Amino acid sequence: MPGQDLLPDEPLDLPGAVVQATVAGLPEGYVYGVTRYADLILQHAFPRQFGDLIAALENFDPKLHELISGGGNKTPFVSRFDRFLADLGWGKRNIVITKLLDGEPVSRVRGHEIDMFAAAGPGDPYPGVAVEQEWSNKDPFFDRDLLNFQALHREGALAVGVIITRGPTLQELIKPVVRNAKGEEKYGESTTHWNKLVPRVNLGGGGECPMLLIGIEPPRIEGIEAALAVQKQLRALDEELASWREHGHTSRRSAMADVKARRTSLLQGLRDVAGLFGSGGQAE
Repeated sequence: MPGQDLLPDEPLDLPGAVVQATVAGLPEGYVYGVTRYADLILQHAFPRQFGDLIAALENFDPKLHELISGGGNKTPFVSRFDRFLADLGWGKRNIVITKLLDGEPVSRVRGHEIDMFAAAGPGDPYPGVAVEQEWSNKDPFFDRDLLNFQALHREGALAVGVIITRGPTLQELIKPVVRNAKGEEKYGESTTHWNKLVPRVNLGGGGECPMLLIGIEPPRIEGIEAALAVQKQLRALDEELASWREHGHTSRRSAMADVKARRTSLLQGLRDVAGLFGSGGQAE
């Protein structure tokens, strides 16, 4: 009708938007999101690959000291995850797409190397399942993965793409408490984590490729209690600074200096604990 509001009262449920997973029995300690029924496709069309992924997630055991001290090459727990899948027949894969015109090749494009790829079955490599783990890269790495998934799915090489990254609760926890050797945030907002991934997918990243998104959350991290304790103490320091007169400080300037020193000590203490475990020691 003329003048009728064309916008619905409720937001549209777009086919490529990230929604909650519907399959049961997914491992705990993660947050899950799916597009285009990726979880159902995995469960029913790729049961072996789905079982492999479930087993890898159940055995995934990141340790707090690895989160704090890791750097340089691939993080140890990411390497362990890849090795687990490799033992089940997964592996790195470079897929080359060749276009033919009247039987003659006119273009040849090599996609980005996939971290872990499982073929559809023996003698039937495509379409397969791809897993990329973006633990701590710059967030544009998501764009690379999503473009790769989109292209490979369009050409029939990929049935489902899986991206594993830091979950939102874990990111909120470790962003302020985990620092590098220079005292700077190690897991800043511009690195790869859930809240950088989901908006990209909701805006069309990955195209029509069904995707399973997995966010690693605090219960999955061994020793995370130390980080939770530091988080609680940092919040207490913020409250102390906000009401510095009530805590016996003679001026706001002195309160700021005192809180800063104690904050630095807390953050360094967490790094010291990580160094102890990383060197094979035991905390008392």
